[in-house]
Amino acid sequence: MKKTVLFLMNGFGVEQADSYSIYNAKLMPNLDGYIKRYLFSTIESSEYNFIDGYRLFSTGNKYPLTYALLDRHMEQFERDNNMKFYLSNIGDSRIQLFMYLENEKNLEYLKNFIRFIRNKKQNPIFLHIILSSQDIDNYKDLEHLVSKIAYDYDCTIATIVGKNVIFGNDLNNYMNMLKNSIGETWKDAARKFSSLLSSKTMPCNAKEFYVNEGFKIDSNDSYFIFNYDYVDASNLIMNISSITPDVKFYSMFPLKGIKYPMYNYPISKDSMSNSLKSINAKALVLTTPAYMPQINYLNNGLVNDIDPNISYARVDVDFSLKKINDIIVNSEYDLIVIDYHIENAKTVKELTDNLTNLDKLIGAVHDICVGNKVSLFISSLYGMKKEISVDNFMKAYVNLSGKLPVLVIDPIFKKDNFTMVFGNAYTLASTIYTNINNKYDSSEVLIRKKGYLSKAIKK
Repeated sequence: MKKTVLFLMNGFGVEQADSYSIYNAKLMPNLDGYIKRYLFSTIESSEYNFIDGYRLFSTGNKYPLTYALLDRHMEQFERDNNMKFYLSNIGDSRIQLFMYLENEKNLEYLKNFIRFIRNKKQNPIFLHIILSSQDIDNYKDLEHLVSKIAYDYDCTIATIVGKNVIFGNDLNNYMNMLKNSIGETWKDAARKFSSLLSSKTMPCNAKEFYVNEGFKIDSNDSYFIFNYDYVDASNLIMNISSITPDVKFYSMFPLKGIKYPMYNYPISKDSMSNSLKSINAKALVLTTPAYMPQINYLNNGLVNDIDPNISYARVDVDFSLKKINDIIVNSEYDLIVIDYHIENAKTVKELTDNLTNLDKLIGAVHDICVGNKVSLFISSLYGMKKEISVDNFMKAYVNLSGKLPVLVIDPIFKKDNFTMVFGNAYTLASTIYTNINNKYDSSEVLIRKKGYLSKAIKK
C-alpha cells in the first residue's frame, strides 16, 4: 500500500476567456510553481456542484442513476403497479405536473409519461417546468426544449421556475402565482430565457414566471413531481396543502414530504467504497459538516450507510494544519481526501481570499507530503460558473469550468519521464486507487510513461 493524499480544491477549474479575471500567479504562487515543477495536466468536466462531481468520481456516472432506471421502465409504465395505482387514484382531476427540465432525456421521459396517462385518461395536464441546471449556457437548449413541448406535447405549459426557488424557503411569490395567476408573464419563454442569459442568472436560480393561464390550483387537482434526485419538497407541499387541503402528492422518486413515489432510487455497484474494498484500503475524508451526509451517500454508491472502509473527520473552514499534519503522518489511512471548497464565494474579494487561503494550505500540505514521502494529487471534481459581486454596483461573471487541473507530486512520477492523458474525475479516481495498490483492476488511468502505451502507473 502506498499512502496517498488527494487534495480537492472544488469549484476551481481552468479560467475561460469569458470569465472575469480572477486567477494569477501572484494570487496562488505555490500552485503556479508546482504546475511548472511537477507532472501536470487537465481533465474534462461538465460538473458545477459537489453532488455531480462526487457522483462521477465515485460511481463513474455523469447523470443520475435514475436516468438509467427510467430508460428501462418508461416504455412499460402501464405494467408497473405503482404507476397503475397512481392513475386509479387521480380520478378526473386536473394534473399539476412539476417536472425537471434540462436536456433531451427529460423531454423523452415527459413524452412517455404523458403517453402513459393519455392511454387511459384525458385529464388536463398543466406542466410546471423546474429548471435544474447550474450552467447558464443551458438556456440555449431550454429554448428548443420548451418550444417542442409547446407544439408537440399534449399538455399546457403553466409556470417555469428555478429548482432553488421552488424548493427554497420563501415561496410567497410562487404560491401567489399558483393560486391567483399573478406574477411575471412571458408568452414567449424564449425571450425570457434570453433575458436570464444576459443577466447571467443560473437556470436553477430563475425566478418564477408563467406562460399560459388557466392553471390556478384548486382542491380537485392532483400533484405529481417528476424528479430525478432527492430534495426537500416539504415546504412546497405544505404551502399547496394550506390552499387545497386533503390533496394527494405523488413523485417519480422519493422526496421528503411525498408519500407515494413510483420508484426507489437505484444503487450503484461501482463506488469509492467498493473500489477501496477491492484493494483492502481505508480512506479518511476531511470536510466540513454540511457536506458529510451527501458525500458519504455518493461515496457509498448512493446508499445512506456507514462503510468501515471510509471514515469522515470534521474540519473547520480554516482547516487546522496541525490536525492535517497528524493525520497524514501518523494515521493508518491509505487515502486521505482533503475536501476544500471555493465555490460558495459571493463577492470577488471573498473568492480571491478563498484562493489565497487555498494556496497557503496547498503549500503546507505539499511540504508535509514531500517531507514524509506521501503521494499527493491536487485536483478538483467540478468547476464553477456564476455571477458574483465586484462591489455594491457591479457584478462579475466567473467561469472556471470545462477543464480541471491535475497535479501529481510523487518522486516516481517525474515530468521528464511521464505524461498525463485524457480523462475525467472517474479516471482520476482509478488512477489514485492504482497508485495506492497497483493490483487495482482498472482499465484506465491518467498517468503514462513517455513512449509507452501501457498503464505506466502499474510500476
